[in-house]
Amino acid sequence: MNFPFYIARKVGVTSRKSFSNIIMRIAIAAIALSITVMIISTATVRGFKSSISEKIFGFWGHIHITSSYAPSSYAFEVSPMSIKQEYYPAIDSIRKINYAVGLNDPNDLDNLNIKTTHAGIRHIQSFAQKEGIIKANDQIEGIILRGVGPDFDWNFLSRYISGGSKLDSLKNDNRDQIMISETTAKRLKLKVGDDFLIYFVQGGNAQAQKFRVKGIFKTGLEEYDKRFAIVQLNKIQELNNWRPYRNYGPEHWLEDEKINLLGVTDTSFKENRAAIASHIVAGKIPESFDNPNEKGIIITKQIAALRNKNVGDTIQFSFKDFGKDLYVYKYKVAAIFEAPNDPNWQITAVVPWHSLDALNKELPAQVSGFEVFVEDMRDLDAFGNYINNNILLNREQYANTIKELEPNIFDWLSLTDMNELIILVLMIIVSIINMTTSLMILILERTNMIGILKALGARNWTIRKIFLYNAAYIVGLGMLIGNVLGIGLCLIQYRFGIVTLPEDMYYVSVAPVKLEWLPILLLNIGTLIITLIVLIIPSWLVSRIDPVKAIRFK
Repeated sequence: MNFPFYIARKVGVTSRKSFSNIIMRIAIAAIALSITVMIISTATVRGFKSSISEKIFGFWGHIHITSSYAPSSYAFEVSPMSIKQEYYPAIDSIRKINYAVGLNDPNDLDNLNIKTTHAGIRHIQSFAQKEGIIKANDQIEGIILRGVGPDFDWNFLSRYISGGSKLDSLKNDNRDQIMISETTAKRLKLKVGDDFLIYFVQGGNAQAQKFRVKGIFKTGLEEYDKRFAIVQLNKIQELNNWRPYRNYGPEHWLEDEKINLLGVTDTSFKENRAAIASHIVAGKIPESFDNPNEKGIIITKQIAALRNKNVGDTIQFSFKDFGKDLYVYKYKVAAIFEAPNDPNWQITAVVPWHSLDALNKELPAQVSGFEVFVEDMRDLDAFGNYINNNILLNREQYANTIKELEPNIFDWLSLTDMNELIILVLMIIVSIINMTTSLMILILERTNMIGILKALGARNWTIRKIFLYNAAYIVGLGMLIGNVLGIGLCLIQYRFGIVTLPEDMYYVSVAPVKLEWLPILLLNIGTLIITLIVLIIPSWLVSRIDPVKAIRFK
């Protein structure tokens, strides 16, 4: 028989009415309250971080691949990238990878710590951005248009549409559709179906484009909602003068030779046709520049001499679009003319417009970059390094995690970990103080019993275990009640959303909770072990009690 456990049951909380029992019940209530607060704080902090992170990641993706190193999420003036990449869309087939942790010296292979990611890459999508100024109902608002393509994952944004609907299928005739935030709609007094103008600056000139509100969304991320609107990717490509909507004329310079190709149609060439015809020295002007099969070119005597070309010869020019994509133009010399005494005209060649526009079909479309989504957030840094070091190596492209793009928000979220830790430490200290006080009261009230047990030959440790068993019972009962209350309140908040928050300050309208069973289990085990270990110290009071004086103690 376990003698200390048997005695502990007889002198426990329910044995008889006494002052110590009142104290014990207060201790149980304190333990229950501490556990309740710890569970709620842990669930709230984790829910808060999860909700905010989910919104940010859903809006921006986990990893950005662009032509700029560590740009801000507001960096809309970026160099265009070809949408044709070896990793697009093949990168979403990458599953778990191995990565090194804590390696200071790449040559120190003996201390190499290899880990494996929890999951792989879920999705990759292209995007493009452009800034503008909205003018509607006598109101002006700065905006950044975010272009999304047919690969865009609507699962996130669809949950936050408060009016209208998402963009239609991405066709050219729907390029004037736009989705704005509820914040922007209220400030500009716009609703679904309204038309308004957005002004852009392109090549030093201002131009206005009309858009129609297709949908209104509200993510709760006030900082993003008021700055961004969603349009079709092809609209941004058109506004940025990117392929496949780039305008390559009428004056199109060949960057490696400084030859000016003047792209014309029959209509645009009508006024100059007679003037050039009077200066033709060889050949003749093509009958129609609108003919898609026409490859004729009209060059000056200076170009003919420079290239040693005559009528009927093939002439070609190389061109690097945006300094990257190489393209070769091939023409047949149709005519040679005497250019006026003008340096620009002397290096000008007249070509069919459609031949210049062929680059939009021959070369891949251009975008601002790509967003990569990982399946498990814990793998964010590992995949960010993997993409940079393995996929983008020797490319003029960079992968930046959203933590690098938006450090302020994630630093702010990290502060919640400190708040959680402070709350947990305070609650454990409260539990220890309450239990220490209660155990000492229990020992003092049982002084007479301690003296009798010592007189009968019981050792100090045996008697101390009696009170530690009682303490374990009190802590266990308090923890049970605390778990029921804490988990129950979290489930009620999760189901009914009773506690609300100002969304403009906290990015969420309802206090989020996220119950994870492993942290709760560890929380209970840690509280029990720490409390009982600390209670060994006040139980030492038993060894200081003299049996003779204790038996006489009333």
